[in-house]
Amino acid sequence: MLVIGVLLVLTLCCVQPTLSSWGDKMYRFQDCLTECSALCYKKGYPKDLPLTLRVFGWACGDECKYQCMHEVTEYDVQHSRPIKQFYGKWPFVRLFGIQEPASAIFSLLNGVGHLIGWRRYRNSVPPHHKMYNLWRSYMLVNINAWLWSTVFHSRDISWTEKLDYFSATSLVLCSIFCFFVRVAGPEKRLVCGCFGAVLLILFCCHMFYLGMVKMDYSYNIAANVAIGIINMTGWILWCAKNLRQQPYLWKCIVISASLFFLVGLEVFDFPPLWWIFDAHSLWHLSTIPFCYFWYSFLIDDCRYQMEEDKRPKEA
Repeated sequence: MLVIGVLLVLTLCCVQPTLSSWGDKMYRFQDCLTECSALCYKKGYPKDLPLTLRVFGWACGDECKYQCMHEVTEYDVQHSRPIKQFYGKWPFVRLFGIQEPASAIFSLLNGVGHLIGWRRYRNSVPPHHKMYNLWRSYMLVNINAWLWSTVFHSRDISWTEKLDYFSATSLVLCSIFCFFVRVAGPEKRLVCGCFGAVLLILFCCHMFYLGMVKMDYSYNIAANVAIGIINMTGWILWCAKNLRQQPYLWKCIVISASLFFLVGLEVFDFPPLWWIFDAHSLWHLSTIPFCYFWYSFLIDDCRYQMEEDKRPKEA
């Protein structure tokens, strides 16, 4: 059943973008874009944009795409036609130059959530604990990923897109590495180091392919979803096996199981509500509370390890 579910998720991830992203190919959109672009050589709007737009890198051509996108979308709404994607994105209403305000704000709040969670962890776990440095690195990778997610959703251009995608991949690979170290034990440095080296090589190959060969969106989504599902499944199975001895593991099970089902928000997309909240932004919103429970789980787990380390000495 799990294999079928994984295949279904990956298949839908690959198919969905090709079905809905054709608004920019419509004659009405292209005709509007041609007329607007001709004005870019004249003084005034849309050539001379306000500072709030120029700060985020909006140029005349970008403004034309934005205005024509909403012109076509308004026409579709008035005639009860389905909402279309343009250049792979839904028609959002920007806010002070921020292209996808909901996703940008929720991404930022995820980063803040990890900072708050780490502060609680740091105040509860001594720095000499064997997992301390690993979870600190995990926190930094998360904050980096959410930072670039915020930047990307604020302004979608080539370099912000790549940094967001690469950071997201580094996050899922870091998560699966942390799981491996926790299960194998940080004492097995050679084994953990070899596994980490393999993941690093895969990450470099992934970046090289997307950055230098082809920006393959379907492959990128499928790879990240597959690794994420493997990671979540591993945590659930390991926690279920040790739940009787470590009751606090229910937190990890609930988080992993919830994320497993919330992946559906990344698959079954829909046009943005009020032109602000799409499925992807709700995915980012849903992950914010997990920061609290995840670091609570890490604190409990480290305390359990410290108690376990004391037992042989007492015997």
